Order: sequence, then structure tokens, then C-alpha cells
Amino acid sequence: MKEPLFKLLSNRTFQVVFLIFSSLLTFLGRQLDRGITNFDGAYYAIKAREIFLSDSLWVVTWKGTAHFFDNPPLPFWVTGLAYKAFGVSGYAAVFSSAIFGVLIVCLTYSLCNYLYKDNWTSFLAAFVLLFPGLFLDSSRRAMLDITLAFFVTASMYCLIKGLENRKFYLLYGLMAGCAVLTKSLLGFFPIIIGIVFMLWHGGFRKIFDPVFITGVILALLVGCSWYVVNWHLFGDLFIERHFKSAHMRLFPQDFFSNNPLYVFGYLKDMLRNYWPWLPVTLIGIFLFAKRGLKEKDKQAMFLFLWVFIPFVIMSTSRNQTLRYLFMIFPAFGIITAHTLAAWLKESQKEKVLPWMVGIIMVTVLVVNVTPIKMKVSLNYNSAEVRDVATFVNANTPPKQEVNFYKLSRWNPTQALMFYSDRFVNWDGIVPTEPEALFQEMEKDMRGTWLANIWEFEKLEKEFPGRLYLIYGNKKFAYFTSLKNRSNISYNFSKMKLPVVR
Repeated sequence: MKEPLFKLLSNRTFQVVFLIFSSLLTFLGRQLDRGITNFDGAYYAIKAREIFLSDSLWVVTWKGTAHFFDNPPLPFWVTGLAYKAFGVSGYAAVFSSAIFGVLIVCLTYSLCNYLYKDNWTSFLAAFVLLFPGLFLDSSRRAMLDITLAFFVTASMYCLIKGLENRKFYLLYGLMAGCAVLTKSLLGFFPIIIGIVFMLWHGGFRKIFDPVFITGVILALLVGCSWYVVNWHLFGDLFIERHFKSAHMRLFPQDFFSNNPLYVFGYLKDMLRNYWPWLPVTLIGIFLFAKRGLKEKDKQAMFLFLWVFIPFVIMSTSRNQTLRYLFMIFPAFGIITAHTLAAWLKESQKEKVLPWMVGIIMVTVLVVNVTPIKMKVSLNYNSAEVRDVATFVNANTPPKQEVNFYKLSRWNPTQALMFYSDRFVNWDGIVPTEPEALFQEMEKDMRGTWLANIWEFEKLEKEFPGRLYLIYGNKKFAYFTSLKNRSNISYNFSKMKLPVVR
């Protein structure tokens, strides 16, 4: 390869600008018409809309009720700002994840460069973060994991920089507090990692550094503020429904009575999904642990603890989902990149760099200018729900709920509520037999219903003249009682279409 081209591709300014623009195009490309998933994207998007429209920033509601305490509010504040800028839409719902994803890519590059002063290794670390596409796919979805990963990465960056400039400990504390405000107990990992690392690095003298202690206190004050406000407002109900819920439990009570090998669940997920890097990553983690413990290498121990502590603690939970570990993926990327960089010759690095740039460019093109569908985020999500949403909005007053027939309570509840801006009857009976359906219709003749299209066709055939189809598509039928036909509206002249894009 010609020297000038390698020099250009190795230039730090070029690499940073390239990563920013390619990440933006990859994470936000083809998002205007993709839609968001029923699980869990629309669920979070609804919460963001409700807190955006409410009088309180501290009480997170779902379907108008304040008794859903599973999520702290910071991600919904950020999404609310996107709603303010772009309007309530699927695009706005995923916007913050995309931006935080871009920032994580930049932080990974910058942190690696800060630790090892090598542009090639730093670019490879960002490349490992992007591929395989687990991180990329989640950065295109309206979830909380990328937001958490950003605050954890930012806090870790500030922690290691604090060794040279103690003022960074304050920013470390602020970022760690924001991590807690993003995903509750998972956000405490930066504090745990920081205390363990400082104890290893300088003993109690480092831990009791006044500025570091101030940073930890700041993290606790910021992070626990939501706990205090909601405990003050709701008392023991908040404690019961947040801290004692199933998804918050580590070290389950049945650990010894059931197969304890479930603790290897995350390792099995990595074996399935983290190729081609997994062998290098595992070897790298071992080498970093060895250098940290035997050679007292602070960079190695810092990255090892960042990976080791969350991985081991999270493995004790039965609720193991790989995206919960995105907070350690930047450390994976740096460990993998540094390990490979030590193995490769300069001539090999020179040949590999344009391939990395080329793969990123091809990915940008695939996402933005082709119809190729892969992973969740490149598929059309909730297409049939979005199609029927306008009719639901037109024929269901804001305080009247939509009813389900032979549909799961959870699906397509969230997507329908988000795109139609109407609530689904969550607490009522979901009929599974025609007789029960007609009984519920008699109780509320103006009620409207959603069912699978084939279930509606079966009802029409068996009970002709009793139902009226408002709108149907390939998947769903939106209908009501024939007696309610005169109240059905197809006049959309006063509506802003679509209701939610």
C-alpha cells in the first residue's frame, strides 16, 4: 500500500471524523420508516412520551398510572428532548440511543488512545465494538442499554484520567450517578469498579483521597435522588415494586436447589455471538489479568476489573440477556485490539487498516442505500400495527380503551398504544371464545376490538351480521359491533396523519 494513503488512514483526526460520520449514518440510517419493536422499544417510548407530557420529571408512568417503578427517569428525559425536537415518533424514540452509540464509539477510540498512544490500536478497538453487530443493532433501537453503556464508559474514562488530574473524579461521580439514574442497580458498577481499582492501585490512601470520595458521594447523591423522591411519594409500594421485582434479583434463593450451571449463561451467549473476536478476547483478558496482578500494570488492571466485576456479578442473575453487558463491550474492544496489535507486524497492520475502513463504508451503504433486511433494526417493525393505528385513533376517544380478542395481553399492546396514542384495555377480560366476546360487547356497545384477521374472518363466517369491520390488513382486524356502525368515523380531515410515525 502506498505510504501517503496509510498515513492518511492512520491520522487521528481522519479516524475520529470518519468514525463519527460513519456511526451516525449507520445508527440513524433508514430509521424514518423502520418503526420500533413492541418489546421493549414501544414500552420505553410510551414512558418517555408520558413523562414528556406530565407535570413531574421524577414519576415515571405507563398508561397513566404511577405504579410502574421498573425504570429510573433519565433515559426518558433524554428521549423527551428528542420528542421536543422532532415530535413524538419512532425516529425520535431511537434518536438518543443512536447518539449515545456514536459517543461510545468515540469514547472507546479516545480511551484506547489515551491508554496506549496508538492510532491503529484505537481504530481497531472501535471496529471491534461495531462488529459483530450486537452493539450496532442495539444502537438503532429504542432501548436503555446503550444509554447505560455510555454513562458507564464515560465514568470509566474519567476514573482513569483522574489518576493524573483529580478534578476528573468529580465528573466520574456525575457520570456514575447518571448511570444509576439510567438503569438503577446496574448503574452502580462504575462505583464498585472504581473503589476496587483505587484500593488495588494505592490502598486506602487512594480510596480516601478527598476528591475521589467527593466523586463517589456525588454519584450516590445523583443516582439515589430518584429513589428518595419516589420513596417519599409512594413509600413501601416503591420499595416492593422496584427493589423486590424479579428482574432486580441477584443470587436467587433457589441457587443450590436448581442447576447452578446457569451462571455460565453469559459465556454461552458469547460463544454464540461474539465471533470472530472471542478467542482473542479471552486470551487478552487472561493476559491483562496477569499483567495487572503480577506486573502491577494499572492500565491492564483497570480494563480487567471493568470486564471482570460486571460479568461475574451479572452471571449470578437468572435474567441473563447479553445486552445487559454492553457496558463492558468498550473494554472488550480495547483488550482485543491491544492483544491483536501486539501479535501483528507493522506490515500486516498496514494491510489490515484499509480493510477495516472498507468494511465500515460498505456497512454504511448497506444500511442507507439498499433494501437488505437483517437483525431487528433493519426490518420493518410493527408495520401492520402502524397501518391500523390511524383508524384506532379516529374511532377511540382518549379515555376509551381498545379491547383485544384472542391476543396476548403484551402483544401488540405497546406498539398499538404508541402509534395510535390510545390505551389498550389492560385490566379487563381478554375473551378467547365468541360467547365471551359478545357478552363483553353487550356491556359496551361502543367498544372497539382488535383481533388477528383470520380470527375475525372465522367470527364473521360463524356469526354473520353481528360484527362490523372498521379496517383490516394482512395481520389484524379492527372491528366493533354492527350496532355501533353509525358511530364509526372515516373522516380524517381534522386529524394530523399519521398519528405517530
